[in-house]
Amino acid sequence: MKIAAFGHYPIHRPLHGGQRRVAAIARQARAAGHIFRYVPIYSTRSYPDGSPDEQRTAVPMALLPRLHDPQRREDLHISDALAAHPLIPGLIGELRDFAPDAVQFEHPWLYPLFAEALERDPILRRARLIYSAHNVEAALIDPHWRAQAEALEAALVAAADLVIAVCEADARHFACQQGAPAIVVAPNGCWAPDPEARPPAPLDGAYALVAGSAHPPNATGYWASFGEIPGFLPPRSRLAVAGAMTQLITTDARYERYAQMNAEFVAPLGVVAEETLSGLLHHARAICLPITEGGGTNLKTAEALLSCKPVVAMRPAMRGFEDAEGLSGVHVADDPVQFRRLLRDAMTGAIGSQRRPEDVAQYGWPAQLAPLMSRYESLAA
Repeated sequence: MKIAAFGHYPIHRPLHGGQRRVAAIARQARAAGHIFRYVPIYSTRSYPDGSPDEQRTAVPMALLPRLHDPQRREDLHISDALAAHPLIPGLIGELRDFAPDAVQFEHPWLYPLFAEALERDPILRRARLIYSAHNVEAALIDPHWRAQAEALEAALVAAADLVIAVCEADARHFACQQGAPAIVVAPNGCWAPDPEARPPAPLDGAYALVAGSAHPPNATGYWASFGEIPGFLPPRSRLAVAGAMTQLITTDARYERYAQMNAEFVAPLGVVAEETLSGLLHHARAICLPITEGGGTNLKTAEALLSCKPVVAMRPAMRGFEDAEGLSGVHVADDPVQFRRLLRDAMTGAIGSQRRPEDVAQYGWPAQLAPLMSRYESLAA
């Protein structure tokens, strides 16, 4: 089956969760024998490291000021910014030449640019329409824009032949919408680490690891779970903060207020290379999941589970992974006080983990995306 997929970020060098999910879907689809063509339409201000081929379909420079207008949302209004630009008719022409069996949208934001062609073009109207939802978007957006996001998501759900949900809760939400099609649940996962690999340690001494993107709920969870200073950590241990969330933390007034003490307890690493992240996971004393809000499922949870290290999580981090709560070394807190106590115990060795790779293989991408691969086969039949 030929699948044309559209998204609003490049995946050549996937860093945040959405990029990793799309890259994994593409890899698994191709491994299953499908022709999977992904086209990103994105801002080079937000993603400056797209490949040369991905940069070909980036938002033109002249439109970036409008796209990044502080009175607008980059994701919700990307279709408005591009509606009259010749980039889109050109992409529709390329899509027609490709003659896909299915057209898949990662998130709903780009759908309005192609909706008319998909409905009326004699070649494109034969393609199955797939909405690959990463969460319920309208539930996470600023209330000022919520109605607009709800209408966009509802229109795509009603037009789609298939909706991909990341968890059962999201699937139930989409199933209740008018005109909802078939829904497949394909949770987030990660690639299993090489059991033979022994990556070098990026940090000296004992540390707990928290990693995340610049998604605002990551910062909210950090402050709620760790407080302004993670001074509850045992002596000579630190909290390593990796990913784009680092800037959200270190530029916050709460961090700066206690800059000297945070310098003692926190190692802010910023965005790190894949090899560095592998080393951080391998050598961490514990993996932290301080998630207190948000939707969908978090692939950092799968990453933590497959590390086989002690995991200390706030309960919302286990959304979609509830069956993992009984595994060795998975410690779930219902409030910040319990979270901090569990993390301290993990750092002192009072609690540990006996998880084995075979205990968590079901949280790897091949297993998590298997239901979607089966549904692709059904669509192709």
